[in-house]
Amino acid sequence: MNKFWMMPLCLLLLAACQAPVQKETGEDSAAAAADSLTDTTVMEGDTAVVLPADTPVHIDSTLITGRWMQPVPGLDSLTQGINIRKNGKASSINMHTLLYDKWSLVKDTLFLWSHSEGVENPVSAIDTLLVKSLDDTSMVLFPLKAAPGYLEKYTRKGKGK
Repeated sequence: MNKFWMMPLCLLLLAACQAPVQKETGEDSAAAAADSLTDTTVMEGDTAVVLPADTPVHIDSTLITGRWMQPVPGLDSLTQGINIRKNGKASSINMHTLLYDKWSLVKDTLFLWSHSEGVENPVSAIDTLLVKSLDDTSMVLFPLKAAPGYLEKYTRKGKGK
């Protein structure tokens, strides 16, 4: 009896048992990212208002420029940050391997272009961050690739250029 007919049959059965693969489109990934967001609390005068995660926050783009600082994770006595300049240029502050190059703000989404130096496999990247809140002295960002609830908080002393 010829056993070669079993091979195609086994391959056909294996293919039929696998779950269908859904191709992820830009809209699907954006929807998935929006689903993973948490509610946002914004201040309107002296009142805290909680907005659902999918509510875009109005961002005053004139407030985005400046030297934004945060504690280094695990070393709270040290700070690191981003210098966002008016000309679309950005630079890292106290970060020697992650170097920011430029930025763009579209509605409530901040895009930061960066590259790495001094590491074995340098990479270029574009970070996509939702601006959850922004005022003269503080900025709260949600990186789209982060776990739900994770926020990056930055402070600024005086408005920079």
